[in-house]
Amino acid sequence: MDPTEFDALAEGMHAKSAASQANYGFALIDGRVAGDDEIAFVERRMGVALPTAFKAFMRSYGGGMFGFIDLLPIVVEPDGREDDLLTVNDREFPDRSFVAVAPVGTGDYWAFPVADGRCRDEVWFCFHDGGEPEAVAADFLEFVASHGLKS
Repeated sequence: MDPTEFDALAEGMHAKSAASQANYGFALIDGRVAGDDEIAFVERRMGVALPTAFKAFMRSYGGGMFGFIDLLPIVVEPDGREDDLLTVNDREFPDRSFVAVAPVGTGDYWAFPVADGRCRDEVWFCFHDGGEPEAVAADFLEFVASHGLKS
């Protein structure tokens, strides 16, 4: 999915988010954006190259609540109060076979598979209990559209 197509799909969620903030006091999009320096720091620290679409998303929308998913934010100095990309992956995937990008809520994670220090574009479902990982989306924007923007 290209970024322009994704942005068009996300417009509806922006409107719902604003209405939710006004009516109930919480937003459906509550992202913590990351700058180029933060992204580069986390890539160096983790020893992986993150997908281009994921990095662009983190610059524009950020990690945190995005509709119906909670994306791990990119932070340089984790504070221990919330999960973030670096902390979760150091704990869950220290071998860097995958890079988790969002918790499922059951102890499982949605993640990028890693080959030769580069994250592939597709997103996989990784089971916490040792089940075989399963591909769920061809790229990150498709993943966010299907899981975060579902109505």
